[in-house]
Amino acid sequence: MLRDEDEVVRVLAPSEQRFVRHGTYTGRSVSVAGELDVAALKEAFAALQLAFPVVLCRIEEDDAGAGYLLRPRGSPVGASVTGGAVETVGLPGTAVDPGTQLAYLDAVASGAGRWRVTLFAHHSIADAGHCVELLSRFWGFYTDVVESVPITVVPQEYPQSLEWHAARRGIVAGAVSGFEDVTKPLPETAAPVPVGDSAPSSLARPNRIRLDEAATARIVALGHRRGASVNGLITAALLRAYASETSGAPVPLGGLYPVDMRSRLDPRVAPAEGTNMAGLASFAAEVDPSGSVLELAQQISARLHADLASGVVQQSVLHFPDFYGPTRIHSLAGHVAITNTGAVPRFRTPTGLTLTDYEIVYLSAHPRPSTGASAAITFLVYTFHGQLTVGLLGVAAADRLLAAVRKDLTALSAMEFDK
Repeated sequence: MLRDEDEVVRVLAPSEQRFVRHGTYTGRSVSVAGELDVAALKEAFAALQLAFPVVLCRIEEDDAGAGYLLRPRGSPVGASVTGGAVETVGLPGTAVDPGTQLAYLDAVASGAGRWRVTLFAHHSIADAGHCVELLSRFWGFYTDVVESVPITVVPQEYPQSLEWHAARRGIVAGAVSGFEDVTKPLPETAAPVPVGDSAPSSLARPNRIRLDEAATARIVALGHRRGASVNGLITAALLRAYASETSGAPVPLGGLYPVDMRSRLDPRVAPAEGTNMAGLASFAAEVDPSGSVLELAQQISARLHADLASGVVQQSVLHFPDFYGPTRIHSLAGHVAITNTGAVPRFRTPTGLTLTDYEIVYLSAHPRPSTGASAAITFLVYTFHGQLTVGLLGVAAADRLLAAVRKDLTALSAMEFDK
């Protein structure tokens, strides 16, 4: 079934392959106040496509479902600009197709100086770090066009996978994956799932809560003073809120979360040099809703520190085939997934244009039956303009659980440093 070999850039690595089946695009959506120059927006996106040629590449599958990164073909699809409601994120005005290109820009105007601009990038070629870099460069190009600053575009090389970067640094698979705390036997009834027919495109927009800047700053300061990472503090609060709403009593929970390896590899990897650069770390704990959140945070932080020091996280990606896709031999069913993408940078915009909000969404271009068990619940964490945001996927009673999350995070922000 596969095409001319001259079209093939490479076969996707396991860290990239797991996003092929559903055609998963990760979206970064910003609310914009002010007058947006449509011509400048289209020119800026065209410049982005020239600067990062991988976004014009394509992904196709062979008969076994293996994904291939292919070189661009045909004319690029430009930015889509439509009118409509900007309070919510919807499917883009242009049909998203991995067989056409791997990034799309969608702008919606309300007609009252309010806009929503969303960049969708295929998750196989862009994780959080790469996505934010693309969005940052887009707004930089837009600002230059509006301010009549000449744009210099230097095309980037195609980014490589985490597996490639690990191999270049002599990292090899160890005896343990690092996922042992959340690993379960694969059911004997599990059978290969054929590629099959896909459903229409769908968008997942997490429910979310936000803390104000003051509360967020107090949580950061608390972590610094009490020897727990901010990620550890937030993770502990999320687990405690989840335990309180699902059980109300001490309950064993297993968590799995990505760790960006760009700054942890030597030499470090620039944002656009890697596709999905996240190793995975796991932990398990008896989570008591009435227990000490600080002790749990310190436990989580200590485990991550130990797994990084021993190199377990660095080589975790080399075990992905055992846990994801048709060759998996283990299950990760039922874990709590927590993705913390950190602080979102302030994007450069021209005078009179303000980015007032930022959301992470997911688009499945061709959803199909899953090849593996999913997380019991997924938390998304990031900070925008100094405000901590927690999003939630995969639970029916999202409002109630998010209320519990807000309560625990607010209590954490009010905690005295010396207690």
